[in-house]
Amino acid sequence: MLERLEEIRENIFRYLEARIELFTLESRGKLEEGVVVGIHGIVLALLGTMTTIFLFILLAAYLNELLESRYLGFLIVAGFFLLLSILWIGAKDFFKSKIRVAAYSAIKKSQEKKTEEKSEAVEELMAQTRSSISNAGRLAQ
Repeated sequence: MLERLEEIRENIFRYLEARIELFTLESRGKLEEGVVVGIHGIVLALLGTMTTIFLFILLAAYLNELLESRYLGFLIVAGFFLLLSILWIGAKDFFKSKIRVAAYSAIKKSQEKKTEEKSEAVEELMAQTRSSISNAGRLAQ
């Protein structure tokens, strides 16, 4: 009987150690994933911005050629961005709410996925513990 209690205690300690290790690995994985995703996003945003700038410069040069002017194409493109800026400022509450909803749903989906993964890991550890306890019980009998 005393041996069985000792085995149960050892299994509980192994379970706790596994949980601590799992938490450490998850934390490290989250940090690494966050850094990688952040750097990728920054590089992608930079490349996208540079591409967009050059495309609009090309559009302005094309409009200059089309309108036979040196500055009219750039004025049209600048006016377009001025109008876009005014619209963005005027509808800031609308855009803020849309951005907030999109961010909230993305965070919620990520948290649900992580919760599901954690529950699966806990269930697996519990099954292993039950298995080892039942094996220890069989050996004691």
